[in-house]
Amino acid sequence: METADVSAAAPLPVFRQPKPWMRWSAVALALAGWCISLGLLLISGGLAAKPLMELACGGHEKGNCASVLTQPQAYVALWSGPGAPRLPVAAFGMAYFAFVGLWYLFVGPPTHNRRFWHLVILAVVGLGVWSSLRYIGIMRYELHQWCAGCLTAHAINGLLLALTLLAWPWRRPAVPPQPHPGFRLVLATIVAGLLGLTTHLAAAYSVLLLGSVQRQSATYAAVLNDPEFVRWDFNRQPAVDLPIYADEVFAGSPDAPNTVVVFGDFYCPHCRQAHEALVAAATRHPGRTRVAFRYYPQDPECNSNPDYRSGGHPSACRAARAAEAARRVGGRDAYLAMRAKLWAEQARLPDVPSAQQSAAQRRLFEDWAAELGMDRRAFTAAMDSPEVASRIAADIHVAERLGQSAMPVIYLNGKLLRGWSNAEVWDALLGGSVATITGTASQPASQAGTVRP
Repeated sequence: METADVSAAAPLPVFRQPKPWMRWSAVALALAGWCISLGLLLISGGLAAKPLMELACGGHEKGNCASVLTQPQAYVALWSGPGAPRLPVAAFGMAYFAFVGLWYLFVGPPTHNRRFWHLVILAVVGLGVWSSLRYIGIMRYELHQWCAGCLTAHAINGLLLALTLLAWPWRRPAVPPQPHPGFRLVLATIVAGLLGLTTHLAAAYSVLLLGSVQRQSATYAAVLNDPEFVRWDFNRQPAVDLPIYADEVFAGSPDAPNTVVVFGDFYCPHCRQAHEALVAAATRHPGRTRVAFRYYPQDPECNSNPDYRSGGHPSACRAARAAEAARRVGGRDAYLAMRAKLWAEQARLPDVPSAQQSAAQRRLFEDWAAELGMDRRAFTAAMDSPEVASRIAADIHVAERLGQSAMPVIYLNGKLLRGWSNAEVWDALLGGSVATITGTASQPASQAGTVRP
């Protein structure tokens, strides 16, 4: 009876999360530090940062994060020796804040009888604060520049240290609580933190690679669009034989000293951009160039290139036949007007190779022909004529002979021209004489290519 009375009087241990406000405050601080470190990592990798980071790390002379984060001191080599990969300090900061956040989320402050586990997070946060003081000293005494985002992350780290010290169970409670944390929980949290470290470093390396690729791509694009490079690249291209048909229709002056031959597809958005670039160049340099158009519909209906058997632009062959039919029925003005109509209405062109769409497309082309003053019946008959199909096939054959299949392709005076989308390129090439552009004497229009029937 006495034993029963004693056990009944003894209080049972209950689980009660110690100092919950400290736990959730630490989780919130760790999350904020992680987000700031992410923004710093993006800046280190040359990628776009979040708007708040851009605001905090703006162009202040003494507070420009990019000027600090691109210094050698902002990177850590994974191992010693030449060629060792170097990762931004911000990546380690992300892993650090992630571990602290996980610890406080799942473990939190311990009970008095398990206070020894708190030494783990106290050691981690202490090491983090030591690193913060070290990098603050580097900014102050070596770089002589301040990174506002970095200082914010270091300040958060200081607050985490204060919370971690306050979370130590200094007093023994009157009612013994259920012991917390357990060994398994601590072990699982440490393993999760190590996995998080590996994941963060791998992700940071990917960010650096992505930023490097983007910078290299931007540099490459800038070189390709540089007028001086385009001129050099253009002059080193071999001259090729491009047929000029006896009934050729040129846009621009037929007697212009420069001949442009452009291969395109009416369904191709880049081909439309090439058309607009040529129109703009001809407007800025009147009388300097004449443009001959060549068909290369990326459509298996009339193009046997295997690349377009399961893709390409279905119905592009019909659009090419509509343009060529307009030339045969209405002559130069009708041809140029139909081409302009096809470019202007590119978004309305049906792109499903079905019988219903084919009929709708035919009616659409016939309506445009009638709108442009052509006889509807003559236009329809021309679209179906073997002469139109033969002309398109001949252009496709020429492009394939030249090894070209990705449209648009532009030749200036028989030489392949890249960088055609840059207006300065056309100004550099068309602003001088033909001899300057090609390195050969100017040729009359009739000798600009092989004349074919």
